[in-house]
Amino acid sequence: MASRCTISLAVMLAVTLGCATISVAPASASFSCKRELPCGPSKFTFYLHNTVYNPAVDNRDHFNSIYSLPPNISFPNPFAFGVRNTFEDPITEGPSNSSMSLGKAQGFYVLDSFTEFTLFHLFTANITEGEHKGIINIFGQVREVDPVRYLTVIGGTGAFLGARGLASCTLVDIDHTPPAKWTLSFDLDLYY
Repeated sequence: MASRCTISLAVMLAVTLGCATISVAPASASFSCKRELPCGPSKFTFYLHNTVYNPAVDNRDHFNSIYSLPPNISFPNPFAFGVRNTFEDPITEGPSNSSMSLGKAQGFYVLDSFTEFTLFHLFTANITEGEHKGIINIFGQVREVDPVRYLTVIGGTGAFLGARGLASCTLVDIDHTPPAKWTLSFDLDLYY
């Protein structure tokens, strides 16, 4: 019985000393985590310009997005469920194509409803020019008919390191004449 108590006491002592050692390590390791990271802008606006590839007008030299083929289904699909658009769109500081370039938006959206035009977006805004440089990650689902579409900012790098927030998207201009073209405004409310 005495040997069991001695063993139990030894185990408790080892565990206690081990815990003491472990509790010291995080305190010294957390020193490097206490540095403050620079915060980027709380408001940021950019304009995205999209031109769809259209073989009917052969604009292969002047496009920045392309649709996938419709899904191989045998039933009516009036809202193009499952169609994907992949894009690499120029981003500018102003609404005109000739405004100062800020970089590129790269990503895709998928039409994801049987009953209305809704799009699941996932893209990065790669800001390479201007006062703030870095990448902003944006994603979410929007209804095409909404005048303001809200997406989520889920992270970033560079000047936007750790950014989270809301991306309010509005249609600035659209031209349905082939090849279809449109400009979107993204007003970002960011926190870090």
